[in-house]
This record gives sequence, C-alpha cells and structure tokens, in this order.
Amino acid sequence: MIYSGRDVDQASGSSPRVEALNAAHMRLLLTSAQVSTSNQWADQPQALMLQTWLLRKLRVLVALEQDATKADRLLSLVILRSLNRRKSCWQLELEERQEPTGTSRISVVRQLLHEALSDGVARSQSWLIRCDSNDQDQLDLARELGFQPLRRFGVWRVDPPSVSGPPASELPSQCRWSALDNSTARQLFALEQACCSTHHRQILDRQWQDLVDQRSKGCGLLERIDSDQNQVLAGLVARPSGFARPRLELLRGVAWDDRLMDALPPALERLARLQPAPELLVDEDDERLQVIVQRCGFQSQQTQLVLGRSLWRKLGSRELSGIRPLESMLGRLQPQQPPLPTPTLGRER
Repeated sequence: MIYSGRDVDQASGSSPRVEALNAAHMRLLLTSAQVSTSNQWADQPQALMLQTWLLRKLRVLVALEQDATKADRLLSLVILRSLNRRKSCWQLELEERQEPTGTSRISVVRQLLHEALSDGVARSQSWLIRCDSNDQDQLDLARELGFQPLRRFGVWRVDPPSVSGPPASELPSQCRWSALDNSTARQLFALEQACCSTHHRQILDRQWQDLVDQRSKGCGLLERIDSDQNQVLAGLVARPSGFARPRLELLRGVAWDDRLMDALPPALERLARLQPAPELLVDEDDERLQVIVQRCGFQSQQTQLVLGRSLWRKLGSRELSGIRPLESMLGRLQPQQPPLPTPTLGRER
C-alpha cells in the first residue's frame, strides 16, 4: 500500500514516498541500520524485530527515496504502537536512518507523521510521541501537528563491564522485589497513574491489564514488607521505543521515601545485569532519584520530551437524531387553561 506524499520539497524533483512495511523492505531495514550514524538499532535482535512485526503487534510506515541507480534507500520509519487493549491511544516512534538527498530531513519527517496520524489501521484520536529535547525542528513540527508537552525524561544507560562480577549488595531484609504479573499489576498501575497528570492519564486511557500485556524483562515493583500492610516504594514499567534496546521507566510515589536510598540500588544493580541491559527513563525533575541512578553506574544519554495529542470527534447528525429540543418534549405539558390559584397557608382573618 503506497501513500501519496505531502509537504515535501517539490523543487528538488525527487519526492520520497511512504509505504507500509512489507517483506520487500526487510533488506532495506537491515541495511539502513548498518549504515546509520547511530548503532542503537543493532542492540535488538533482528529475529525479535521480525517476529514482533509478523505478529501484527506493530504498524510500521517507511519513507523511501530512489538513488541515482533507481534503487530504493530507506530514509526513516515511524512505528505506530497501540498502548492499550482498547486501541484508543497510539504511540509514534520515529527513527531516522539515512539523510535524504532530494529534500530536507524535516520534510521527510513531516510526511511520515502526516501519514501516520491519518493511518487507516490505527484510526486513533489520541497519540503520544517522544522527541529529543534538543531537536528543535522536530519539536516545532510536533507542536504544529497539535502535540502538547506532557513530561520530560532523562534517558540513562549502564555500561555492562561496570557491573560485571558478583552482586555487590542485597535488598534490605524488610524489602522485596516482585516481577510484574497479574497479582502485582494493580499496584504498579496505581503507581503509574499517580506519576501522570490528569491530561496524560486521559490520553493513555489505560487499565492494569495493559501493563501485563506490554511487560518486558525487568518490569516489577519494590515493596516494603510490614506485618499489617505492604507498601510500594518504586516500580519499573515498559516504555517501548522502536527497534532500539528495551526501555523501562522508573516510578516512585509522589512523596519521597528515604528508604529508597538503601532499597533501590540493589534492584537497579539486578536490572543492569540483564542482557541486553534496558535503558532507564527517569523524571527530569526528580533530582534525588537521578542521584541514586547515577550512583548505580548509569550514565545520562539524552533528555526526551513526551508530547500528547487528543482529538474528540464531534457527534454526527445520526448520533443526534434522538435528541429533541426541550420545548418539543414539554409541549404536551403546556397549560390549556388559566392556572389555578395558589392555596394559602391559613385562613385570612
């Protein structure tokens, strides 16, 4: 299926085209990852990438350009990922692989995002997108398309050699780490909801089952075990990002808990030993949490801005057919004769 191009530089005479990912593009997808200036896409096994696409868990659009030999070059791609079972909110994950030769980079991105937002498969009214906070062109384009800033995150990555050897510390005796499953999802979901603004929660439109559906290795929650009631201190939820290495968002309660200073480092050390080690997303305004993450060997890579867009469809004439003016519904109640006098509360003297 081929889409018509929009907002491209027609003066160049070479307009990229946007297509839905199919088997013919797989060679271009692998080649573009090898020649890209960034090696982040080489971290995820290609077999897993193909399996995910074949299972229809992802919707992928690619921007192609023909070179001098009329051979296709894959410039960029955008992944459309549903964030809930209702498919009411989708995430756009943009990956730029190669620089275009016949038009500007931002023109290709604009064309991809335009087609994604009008995609006939997603048909979504709510969208999320993550942008590098230093990429002003992409931020301006996102705002032009109706996206508004929601949250700011730091992306942290650990160096595997720095965590080699036996574990350096254990969880405190009164704390435990529980993996994400049906029994812990409700607690982790409540923690996620507390960390999001009301507008962000409305756009996501999630339920606790959505966390289970999208879980990945490393997801779970850190609990303080008491005799009467357990208390959730922190948690990790999956935040997929294209074909790059897995990403987890580090969550904590609204109020700071000093017990995190001792309980969180052992949990993060276990996380750093996973293969491949996930990247961490940490709230950019949470300085105390960033200090703990840095002490555990993670290094800041970049800052990302999460932007959201939500459009509410207007009710059509068919949906309004059952609605009538108030006057018509009360028409039969109109008095046909002068009103009766109001009775008095007592006799007049």
